[in-house]
Amino acid sequence: MQNLHQIREISTLSFNERVLQEAEDPRNPLMERLRFLGIFSSNMDELFKVRVASINRRLELGKKSMQLVLEVIGEKARNLDDRFQAAYANITQALAKEGIRLVTEQDIAGYPRDLLDWLRHYFQTTVLPSLVPIILQKTLPFPQLTDGALYFGIRMEGEKTRYAVLEIPSALPRFVELPNGNIMYLDDVIRHSLNDVFYIFDYSEIEAFEFKISRDAELDIDNDFSEGYIRKMERVLQQRKGGRPTRLVYDESMPAGLLKILVKELKINEKDLLIGGGRYHNMRDLMQFPDHRPEHMFDKIAVAPHPVLDRERVPMLDLIRRQDLLVTYPYQSFDHLIRLLREAAIDPKVDAISMSLYRVAYNSQVINALLNAARNGKRIVANIELLARFDEKNNIDISERLREVGASVTYGVPPMKVHGKILLIERKGQYFGALSTGNFNETTGRLYVDSLLLTADKRLTAEIAAIFRYLEHAARMHALSTPRFKHLIVSPFNARNAFQKLIAREKAKGKDGYMLIKVNHLTDEKIIAKIQEAADAGVKMDHIVRTTYSMSPHDNVRAISIVDRFLEHQRVYIFGMGKDRRVFLSSADLMERNLDWRVEVAFPVYDEALQQQVIDMMAMQVSDTYKARVLDETQSNQYIIGGSQGKRAQYEAQRYFHQLYLRAERQPSESETVAP
Repeated sequence: MQNLHQIREISTLSFNERVLQEAEDPRNPLMERLRFLGIFSSNMDELFKVRVASINRRLELGKKSMQLVLEVIGEKARNLDDRFQAAYANITQALAKEGIRLVTEQDIAGYPRDLLDWLRHYFQTTVLPSLVPIILQKTLPFPQLTDGALYFGIRMEGEKTRYAVLEIPSALPRFVELPNGNIMYLDDVIRHSLNDVFYIFDYSEIEAFEFKISRDAELDIDNDFSEGYIRKMERVLQQRKGGRPTRLVYDESMPAGLLKILVKELKINEKDLLIGGGRYHNMRDLMQFPDHRPEHMFDKIAVAPHPVLDRERVPMLDLIRRQDLLVTYPYQSFDHLIRLLREAAIDPKVDAISMSLYRVAYNSQVINALLNAARNGKRIVANIELLARFDEKNNIDISERLREVGASVTYGVPPMKVHGKILLIERKGQYFGALSTGNFNETTGRLYVDSLLLTADKRLTAEIAAIFRYLEHAARMHALSTPRFKHLIVSPFNARNAFQKLIAREKAKGKDGYMLIKVNHLTDEKIIAKIQEAADAGVKMDHIVRTTYSMSPHDNVRAISIVDRFLEHQRVYIFGMGKDRRVFLSSADLMERNLDWRVEVAFPVYDEALQQQVIDMMAMQVSDTYKARVLDETQSNQYIIGGSQGKRAQYEAQRYFHQLYLRAERQPSESETVAP
């Protein structure tokens, strides 16, 4: 078996450890450290719902070697949970010293009567109506428990021991701010008032112990779409609610009798998937912890004005027609995309808008602009990916809203996902394109680092149009010819071959060759073999890999991972240096699924000034000595130490984009140089 640390699931755990390191890092403000704990918890939930579930499926197919992987995951997950609990205790103690106190039901026992009355009134009016206690009885089947929901296992001790299950309502705020400024978990508010729920029973003692289950989140979708894709998706989404458990996380102080019941009824494998933890679970909710103290949060980063888009208040399509433009957010504003769509929606010269949508924000301004465009008589073609994991319901909803206003909605080429982020606007026979490394999502556009290329270059727009024609033909079950691409790299058509040729091009240069690869995942075995051959030939490389990395260390490869206040999400590919360089941005990672089983787009940056922007950003990342970790053989996550004054790429980038604007401001705009 290969190095365990290079296996995707274990490498993902190493990434989650990097997130946990941010919670442990005293250089980060306290509230941000708490938020990183929430991100870590959310990541671990997804790991068990998706990756561990996948391992279980492979075990069922007879791949016995995966049993060792499962055991290693269980051990590492328990170790990380121990570190999580220690970090949580450390952070909450530090917050208490700052006057931000989390209190339990035991802590409030001596509170004044008026505050206890307030708390009971809150429970009676806000919480109790949402509670549905279920008494466990041998004569009744065990209740169906929902993936990711938070439950209490209740033990009532008296002449007869009774057990019950009580779901903690997810629709209510997880944190309750008391009149005296202290904060309670909703969990502890319920614990405080258990007698108001179970008073009909005779018991001398009642206790509540938290637990949750993670279930297999994979959807089993056959290739019979005769009932309609949306109807099929709505039906198979019900599978997820009852998927096989992949993990039980529980309060380690839970009585053995209650734990035994849960393990038996949920059919949990105690050795691998049973994780004892602290008093609270679903700690992803820490991302919503009340944050009234700005001194305990990151300083706000001022969005840099764009050197072109923020200098002239003229229609964006006119600006794009003059030159290619690159927007990198959150350093620059994602709102430029919203503005482009809003302008196109009301521009009488715009005839059609085509857009691929993978994950969009709730109450999305992108969708609102498309709806407005349809109402203004534009032809709208939206390719919506219904298989975007955990966004399926939202994507079904937006597809129905778009259909209601007459938009043409397609769903890609099932069972392949359409993951490429592309937009095409047709204005009186001229095409304008937008290609992005990340989702067209204004919420993540403030949190993820991504780049958006705006272009009227016919070499690119003609090929974007070819992708949309292919998707429309596929939706209508027309005979599909394989589209050909000369400029765009498009999976599954030419991506593998194109990347292999670009790697071979550098390999032929030997020591004069250079490659930079920045991705979320580098796991495709065939591509890694080609990269290894190029490195063996003397090609120098920089790898910046956020999450999973399956390549062995090499003397010619500098491999790092950066986790900081923004999620690194750009995919960047640079081949060669100087005039010989080729620069691509992409939505695609170097994984088998992205190269062979998804519709993905990598797009060249032809404009030399924009190429330089990309190269400058990557140079900042490669030289990071503040938040970069070395990706060594065991992925031990050792920081590249630069001290408190080390170079911090994300803060360097903020200053860089402000300087870009200031330099542009000193130059006359195009409208100022045109004679009246």
